[in-house]
Amino acid sequence: MSTRRKRRFLRISRRQPPGSVPGLLVPSPSGLPTAVRIIAYDDNEFCDRKIVSLDDLVSLRERLAVVWVDIVGFADPELITALGRQFNFHPLALEDAVNTHQRPKAEDYGDHVFIVARMLDSARPVETEQIAMFLGEGFVITLQERPGDCFDAVRERLKNGRGRIRSLGADYLCYALIDTLIDFYFPALEHMGERLEELEDAVVEFARPEHIEALHDIRRDLLMLRRAVWPHREMLNDLLRDEHAVIRPETRAFVRDCYDHTIQLMDVVETYREIASGLIDIYMSSVSVRLNEVMKVLTVMATVFMPLSFIASVYGMNFDRTVSPWNMPELGWYFGYPFALFLMAASAAGLVWFMWRKGWVGERTPRPDPAAKRNSPPSRTFK
Repeated sequence: MSTRRKRRFLRISRRQPPGSVPGLLVPSPSGLPTAVRIIAYDDNEFCDRKIVSLDDLVSLRERLAVVWVDIVGFADPELITALGRQFNFHPLALEDAVNTHQRPKAEDYGDHVFIVARMLDSARPVETEQIAMFLGEGFVITLQERPGDCFDAVRERLKNGRGRIRSLGADYLCYALIDTLIDFYFPALEHMGERLEELEDAVVEFARPEHIEALHDIRRDLLMLRRAVWPHREMLNDLLRDEHAVIRPETRAFVRDCYDHTIQLMDVVETYREIASGLIDIYMSSVSVRLNEVMKVLTVMATVFMPLSFIASVYGMNFDRTVSPWNMPELGWYFGYPFALFLMAASAAGLVWFMWRKGWVGERTPRPDPAAKRNSPPSRTFK
């Protein structure tokens, strides 16, 4: 049996000990160094650079319309706390951003919205990573635990100035990030669909033990995706249903489209889960059919040899023929041995013929049903 990869979706890692102060930022012992990257832009200017001091951030906010601050690694809680004070973030929101076991959600704090989403990890298939976002007037701040994300296409659009992204404000940038994150699930589901098609052909053709292991792996992967995708629907619904001061009405139409993508993902996940469950049932049925075929062959063989064993046991009894003329007189017959062999062969052939007539062995051509022939419509001959 192949070695299974480690599963982490049932484990929750919480850094704060029970009873700790709310809003306390505790760095992870294995956390990566904190790196801050800023992308600032307006209709005419674009700036992309890493910063060391928050003073650079202040100057960029004063000069350009939208600022995107991307924070990777939580080893420096002082820097994250200072950033939160500068933007007036709630301490509980910062705590949720750093603790990466949160469920996707959207919380309104008046002058900014705190959003949590789950992004697929490209290095570890089907596992997810938390992305925390702060959306305010003229800024978007993202926090992630590890480097590497799916936002390179958004960065490229900002750099090249393609489309409307440079002119629609921070709320549209936040939508673009969420939309890219949601669309990143589709390739993973397409790959699972291909795996299910291959397993379906293999299970129907000849079921093997490794097929059931692969099907269980797919079901667990689909469960992980369902746990990641399902809360996004509620999060996007909160952004659509509630009135947020930092989200303009024209941006809601784009958020609604992202919500539709989430519904599509859920439909695909549920469909694949049903297909995987159906393939497991097919596998179990195929194994049962094969076992029944083996048991039928063995039963037929045992049934055929039962009369042979009876005949051999009768002629193997040690009766004294000199005591009585009735003590197996055929043992002294000239054709006694050929007669015994013929009796055994005839008994075996008769049993095989009887089971064949009953349809228990072999395949017989079914007889035509007279009733069906009478009820069938008359054939027409066209000239």
